[in-house]
Amino acid sequence: MKKLYLTVLYKIKYSNSQTLRSFSELRFGDNKNNFFVVWDNSPESETKIQELKEFLNTENVEYLHTPDNTALSKVYNSCLEKYSDFDFLMIFDQDSKIIRKDFDFYLEKTISENPDVNIFLPQVYSKNKLYSPGKFWIFKGWHYKRLAAGIHKDNLYTAIMSGTGVRIPFLKKNKITFNEELSLYGIDTCFFSDVRKIDSRFYVLDERLEHDLSENHLSKEDRKKHTRLYLEGTFIMNKKSLFKTLIVYLYELYLKLHGKI
Repeated sequence: MKKLYLTVLYKIKYSNSQTLRSFSELRFGDNKNNFFVVWDNSPESETKIQELKEFLNTENVEYLHTPDNTALSKVYNSCLEKYSDFDFLMIFDQDSKIIRKDFDFYLEKTISENPDVNIFLPQVYSKNKLYSPGKFWIFKGWHYKRLAAGIHKDNLYTAIMSGTGVRIPFLKKNKITFNEELSLYGIDTCFFSDVRKIDSRFYVLDERLEHDLSENHLSKEDRKKHTRLYLEGTFIMNKKSLFKTLIVYLYELYLKLHGKI
């Protein structure tokens, strides 16, 4: 099984990325079927590819530096197009700490034992709260209190992209890509909405990721900016439905009346 591990960096050196440190410490590079793409969106970079290969303990590494901060939707689609002959894609951002020491072996075993499942998701926690997987409807998201490891089915499920695993042949067969109208907010929600139309099953991995969620550190003004960008993404996701667009518009009015945007 050929697995692609994609990690996106921004304004951080690879050796300071919690995600890449996890790959290195857990020796993911020992599995010769693994290939690593490190996509660096930082304005500047001094990364040397040979040093990165030594850090990850493998020659199976591609390093890309795009100082224009390429939209994540385009990053993901670019990798899917270039590595379309791979079996499986794992997407990570730079801040995810992998706890399970045999994660790579466990992941491969779980994928093989569940050939009819296309989406594999870790349990992502921040400050001891389960953030992903979750649920989403039109504009509103909410959290599961807990989810047991194994197969689940939910027509409203969603997840954050970091830690998401997906079978590449499934995406190719159903012509599912990431919506490039979205550059940051809403990419994950829109992606899972498209996936659910084909298959609403997902597998919750027996793995807890500790994740540093950026919205936990926002100031009041930054939170308003975050909400405006979130709304823009929500309008894009729902624009094909007049009813859903109206619901989002009413939600926007509510936020304006309460000074939240």
